[in-house]
Amino acid sequence: MPTIWTLGSSAVRTQFSYDGNIEEGVMIHFSGNPRVSADFFKAIIHEFQGMKIPGGFSMTDPTRGGLGIWILENSAKLNGTKLSPRHASFIAAILEHEGKIRSSLEGGKAVILHF
Repeated sequence: MPTIWTLGSSAVRTQFSYDGNIEEGVMIHFSGNPRVSADFFKAIIHEFQGMKIPGGFSMTDPTRGGLGIWILENSAKLNGTKLSPRHASFIAAILEHEGKIRSSLEGGKAVILHF
């Protein structure tokens, strides 16, 4: 079970663990232990392949065009469980940990995801 950090500046990162992998699906061990299916990971990778997008992890004002808003709008249908932009910070960290994306910080705090 990997233990990793969410993406972003050190002031806002959260440590968490997860079981599984993106090919088989994961259970995130943090606040309700949400499950993320392998098909949902595939949908995310397919949707943003070759793109550079904002993380958009804010619960109150997720960035348009970012992963957070996409997860909020698509998770219930594609994953079977409605997830929030906050969950996107965990999902993005897993994608980076498993080598599917890389991330950078813009302006010292905005997470940018490179698919």
